[in-house]
Amino acid sequence: MQVQQRSRVFTLGIVCMVAALAVGGAAVGQPDSAQPVVEPVTVTSNAPAWRDLERAQYNLQVARQFRNSIGETIDRITRDLYQQRRRAQQLEESESAKQLLANELEQLVVQEYISGGAFEEFVFILDGVKPTNALWRLEMLTELAEIASEVLEAQDDVDAEQARTQNQIARLQGALPAMRAQIGDADQAISAAEWVVYIAEINDLANRELAQNGFIEPTERQWYNLRFCESSNNYSAASANGLFYGAYQFEPRTWETVGGVGNPAEASPEEQDARARLLYARRGDQPWPRDYCGRWLPRN
Repeated sequence: MQVQQRSRVFTLGIVCMVAALAVGGAAVGQPDSAQPVVEPVTVTSNAPAWRDLERAQYNLQVARQFRNSIGETIDRITRDLYQQRRRAQQLEESESAKQLLANELEQLVVQEYISGGAFEEFVFILDGVKPTNALWRLEMLTELAEIASEVLEAQDDVDAEQARTQNQIARLQGALPAMRAQIGDADQAISAAEWVVYIAEINDLANRELAQNGFIEPTERQWYNLRFCESSNNYSAASANGLFYGAYQFEPRTWETVGGVGNPAEASPEEQDARARLLYARRGDQPWPRDYCGRWLPRN
């Protein structure tokens, strides 16, 4: 049985962020931290997420992962910002600046060796016992020589390094507000995804009880005809005698038997649809008299 799917289709937009904070770049010791790139990703399915529990749970997982990724990126930017501020302080003193740049050269050389190949190849570079790797060793050493040359030039131009460091500090500071602004959006996405899972769990229970009890699933048109008969398809409807509420004209005590809380007419259309499905899955058309609106439902 399927509830009427209105033209409104819920799409949980999960925003996936790509923020590269790589160490390296043209200047010695400068992490290349750029502004985060935001790309929307929508999980597609034949059924709306509130009717597909597996999809709803996946969307919630992605929303939580995105929220965590924002927090991790903010932490990473904050750490880089702290390091760059320390570097700026060290560059203010001439002797400290030269020692800093020399240390950065040493780190770059070690990183280049390590990234050049496996540990065994690293040993071959040092002792030269494998002549077949001579060309590769030559290329590696040439690249290292170029790095060393760049650092030595930087040591003679501390002012330029100071300027580059201050520029990097400004870039990192500029990235933080944008990332923090996304925290609120990510929290809202999680709340929305949790609500969809809540509705999908009701529909999933209805699916299982429908199969267990062997009731025929009403068509979308049959559900619409039932609602139109009961309430003119008005999800906020209340009967004149004050006993029945919502699109399916639930009695409050019947609403409670399928897990509803409060006034049925104040629940969302998706929740009313789901709880009507669950009620039908348990009792068939009995709650809606067949000599009146229940005539629109299948005979079981």
